[in-house]
Amino acid sequence: MSMTAPAPATVIVASYGRPGKIRGCLETLLALDYPDLRIIVVDDGSPVPIAPIAEPLGPRIRVLRQQNAGPAAARNAGVAAAQTDLIAFTDDDCAPAPDWMRRLGAAHAASPDALIGGRMTNALTDNVYSAASQGLCDYLYAYYQAGRGRAPFFTTNNMAFSRAAFLAVGGLDPKFRFASEDRDFGMRWRSSGRPLVYAPDAVVAHAHDLTLSSFWRQHMSYGAGARRLHLTMDDRGDPRPKVEPFGFYSGILLHPFRSRARRPIAQSVLMGLSQVAMVAGYFQSWRRSRRPALGAPDRAVD
Repeated sequence: MSMTAPAPATVIVASYGRPGKIRGCLETLLALDYPDLRIIVVDDGSPVPIAPIAEPLGPRIRVLRQQNAGPAAARNAGVAAAQTDLIAFTDDDCAPAPDWMRRLGAAHAASPDALIGGRMTNALTDNVYSAASQGLCDYLYAYYQAGRGRAPFFTTNNMAFSRAAFLAVGGLDPKFRFASEDRDFGMRWRSSGRPLVYAPDAVVAHAHDLTLSSFWRQHMSYGAGARRLHLTMDDRGDPRPKVEPFGFYSGILLHPFRSRARRPIAQSVLMGLSQVAMVAGYFQSWRRSRRPALGAPDRAVD
């Protein structure tokens, strides 16, 4: 894969309420080995504004602030403001490797119409909840054979694409305020006839510090996002199945052992628990939608 003559690029970071994380992320982005890189931070209505933290780091960083509308809307705002065609997404708790943008840029140059997804690693190796959360993502990429171009989606913390193609597909759907916007977007991208290309050498370390409580809430949110995705698929008349076969779920439990993960029994239990939490979040969202008089929107647990 050629690593020469990279195109100008913009990295977009959507951030909400994590002032302690955003500075480290931006310092890592500023140190990337890439000759023409701009950075847009979209402050999604954070209680503590991000601009005083980000802007002193230099003129390559531009900060936009909007009323809180969720990460999908924030990323769309960043794309709308970008002035390069090559765009990448990452998150404020992420640290891309020094050659990350070059790797994404090379994959984009080889397949300009593709949605490019890089590889995530867990930066908090001693945190079993963070390890299990990343293990689930690793399992999904392996199960769907991302390396063979069969992945239905890539996570938005390590993704690159053409701005023109992003806009043509319709961008991220802001109705997905908490989760599954990446799955919906990947499905629409593939339905448009464009490929999804996995770039495992474009690596981002994810420092998602989780506890048992936040692990549970995160996967409840994923369950609520899955319900929103299913409703959206129904609206589109999408015939794809909504439930995976039994082997998918048994594979989740076996993945920590097959991948030789640290503390595989604990990770297997947590990965099973994640599926219970997703079911709980799915049906909590369903119950809320059945009670319109209470004015409760179809949304995930914070």
